[in-house]
Amino acid sequence: MRLIWLSLRQRVTQFYRRTLGILQIAGILILVAGAFIYAQAPTETEALAQSSMTTVKQRQTDSPLVSLVKPISSENTLKFNATGSVVVRNSITLVPQISGRVIWVAEGFKPGGYFTAGETVLRIDPEDFALALKQAQAQKDIAQSALELAQAQSDAAIANYALVRPGVEVPALVAKLPQVDQAKAQLAAAIANENVVRLNLNRTEFSLPFSGRVVASDAEIGQLLNQGQPFGSVFANDAVEAMVPLSATQLEGLKPAVGRQALVKTDRQQYRAIISRVAPVVDERTRFAQIYLDLEQAAALSPGTFLNVEIIGPTLDNTYLLPKATEQINQSVWTVVQGKLNRIQPDFLNRNTQGIVTNAFASGSGVVLGTVPGGYEGMQVRVEGNP
Repeated sequence: MRLIWLSLRQRVTQFYRRTLGILQIAGILILVAGAFIYAQAPTETEALAQSSMTTVKQRQTDSPLVSLVKPISSENTLKFNATGSVVVRNSITLVPQISGRVIWVAEGFKPGGYFTAGETVLRIDPEDFALALKQAQAQKDIAQSALELAQAQSDAAIANYALVRPGVEVPALVAKLPQVDQAKAQLAAAIANENVVRLNLNRTEFSLPFSGRVVASDAEIGQLLNQGQPFGSVFANDAVEAMVPLSATQLEGLKPAVGRQALVKTDRQQYRAIISRVAPVVDERTRFAQIYLDLEQAAALSPGTFLNVEIIGPTLDNTYLLPKATEQINQSVWTVVQGKLNRIQPDFLNRNTQGIVTNAFASGSGVVLGTVPGGYEGMQVRVEGNP
């Protein structure tokens, strides 16, 4: 029984292998036949040619439509736009020239406050200095009396010597001239000392010779100020100016830059200004040069304020003012000559809010506004407004 089962199993396995081989051969034959049939099929062009349908040739696209502007040669003023900020040229450190206790401080003498030239901003207790002045005046009076006494003694000695030896020159020691000179010197020293003490008394009222603003102040009533010790800082109104960085190209277009007029704008106001000086060196990082402008109303601006600046440059004749839309790549413009595009690369002298200032050039029928997709030299175009 077991032998019969093994024999039957071998026959089934052989049948399965034979059937699988036949199926593989049949699949290969089908693939070969399909490839042969596909290779014999006509192409799309051949199929259209064999069919009754007719093909239409693709029409060439129309020439692009362009808008032109006809520039007029005239005088144009170069205007350079830049940004800057308000700066202080120099600030002043407040240092008392005498020592003393503060007895009064002006209401406006605080950070952010204003003061005028010659205005007393604080007072130091003057009592000690007033007493010192009285003492100096007394010393002067003593020196004055000593001089008068020495002079009287000298006059008496000269008179007595003349009685004894008439017609003979009186010796200096006999005439007591050294004593007179000493008394004169002592009087001069007393007068100088009085002036110094009076000057110190005047310095008890602290003021400044210019109008300005207070940056910082530590002065308070009751505080003891020491001679030479700083207690605050201020800046003068005329020390406020605008600092504006300009590129080398802008600076070249402004030559000479000093004296040029400018319009300075903040978020709310605008002010007139004038270029006062140009920094002698260029910033190593930005390669920009700093220019400084004197502001018309400097006291109204706070240091650090951001500014938009328009500087008025020279006026050039025989130039064009083109709309910004005329600029193409590489600082060029398209002109239309006999219905075809012609590329021009004029000198772009200036860019400002009104447009682009260039040197005059042959503009043909006009200068193209906007870009021309796929435009090239000699391309046929249609002009807007022409049939």
